[in-house]
Amino acid sequence: MRIPGEPPPPASPRHYSGLLGALHHCISGGDAPAAVSLLPTLARAGLRAPFPLLSSLASLLLLRPAAPSFPSLAGRLLLYVRLAGLKRLVPHSTQLADRLLSLHFLLGRPRDARRLFAKMPRPSAHSYNAMLVGYARLALVAPAAEVFAAMPHRELFSYNAVMLALGRGGEEQGAVKLYSELRNSYPSLGYNHHTFFALLVACAELMDRELARQFHGHLMALGFLSDVNIASSLLDVYSKCGCVDDARNLFEEIPIKDVHTWTTIVCACAEDGQLATARQLFYQMPEKNISSWNALIEGYVCHGKPVEALNMFQQLLMEGLLPDQLTFGSCLSASAAMPMHSLKLGEQIHGMLLRSGFDLNVMIISSLIDMYSKCGYLDGAKQLFELTGRERKGAMLWNSMMSALCHHGHAKDVIGLFVQMIHERQKPDANTFLLVLTACCRCSLVEEGIKFFDLMNERYRIVPGQDHCLCMVDLVGHASADDKVGEWIKSSAFTFNKQFWEILVRNCTIDGNRELLNKVEEQLTELDHP
Repeated sequence: MRIPGEPPPPASPRHYSGLLGALHHCISGGDAPAAVSLLPTLARAGLRAPFPLLSSLASLLLLRPAAPSFPSLAGRLLLYVRLAGLKRLVPHSTQLADRLLSLHFLLGRPRDARRLFAKMPRPSAHSYNAMLVGYARLALVAPAAEVFAAMPHRELFSYNAVMLALGRGGEEQGAVKLYSELRNSYPSLGYNHHTFFALLVACAELMDRELARQFHGHLMALGFLSDVNIASSLLDVYSKCGCVDDARNLFEEIPIKDVHTWTTIVCACAEDGQLATARQLFYQMPEKNISSWNALIEGYVCHGKPVEALNMFQQLLMEGLLPDQLTFGSCLSASAAMPMHSLKLGEQIHGMLLRSGFDLNVMIISSLIDMYSKCGYLDGAKQLFELTGRERKGAMLWNSMMSALCHHGHAKDVIGLFVQMIHERQKPDANTFLLVLTACCRCSLVEEGIKFFDLMNERYRIVPGQDHCLCMVDLVGHASADDKVGEWIKSSAFTFNKQFWEILVRNCTIDGNRELLNKVEEQLTELDHP
């Protein structure tokens, strides 16, 4: 009997020699990097590794999909299959094809997996399930539903995978409905902890308190609350629904609590503002990790207690723990919120980051820009932004710098930075346009604001949110009633709801802008608004 987690032996009983013997030896010994490194030599020698060997090598890689070397090793195995001229033959070997399907999905290549699956003359139940698991991992609902509908024979595993895909892909009600179908129409298939994990993923997204309580009773009746993973998932659902009292009652019911369970309840209490309770639970934890420290630090920051957050950070360092990006991000936010000496504190944290060789990722750089800006050191924010490589400047960093400029009243510089962003072919998002429209309001740049609003709609296909529309109402309401403004109001009639029209009329009345008010009233009459 093979020990769980041990690499599977090659399926073929034959004896190999030469390069194939070396490949067999590496796979049998569980040395995936050495086995993959032999593949180019095999290809140059014109040797095709037998499918049982390749299948065993793929299985070996699938044992550790989270390993840093996995993408490279899996990619090289798939490249060898193509270079060795095996691509046409693979679909006819169901065992190898099934494993390559999983590799494609883990590498984020659902189209390649789909093409391989379509060429398989006799896909097995395992083949269908590999597709469903892959789509669930990537939260691709439509193709998962299509494969599920085409399955000749469905298993509990299949239902679990589709429910997970639906829950992760925004079709939470569909996941609940599918569970109901499973229990009512196919009771012989049963259920297991994977079923309820998928269901709780959907429940967490729905944030339906009553549904969460119903599932609590259901899980209790079926005896699944003794499973620490299921209990922790339900705890997470209660936390996301804001049912902190329910979460605490459940926490007391759980017989075995792991570090994730403790962290979830600490996070729930901290997010709800029950900071004293969160701290008390935190110190009761038999084991702590960086996530539990972050939960409490973030709770202090979000509820206006930056001093307490930084004290916790200092205690974390004294205990010899390594902060992560969330820790540093929270502490930089705390520094920005400090009433005194905040810049000095922020600079100390920045220095600590640099000395420790910590990777200044996008989130950290954004937090640093925000900290320097709120501490009154705009030049520091600018220097940091300018020193950041172009390849790392996504919408988040551009938005942070624009927000910093807005915070200091440099509205025209915000517009200039937006123009630079477009010239550098960076794609703006909804927050970018909100900052730009806000800058136009502050500078009374009505015509420019209208152009940016239309650019957001027409070129970038960003649907205006309430904040965008309110910003435009404010901008247009203080403008003169020239032809362009009047025409824009007329053409944008269906963008504004009743509330926006009322605000626009009120602004015109307050400013005594009778000419624009007349145009607005004409438009409202045409729209049959009171």
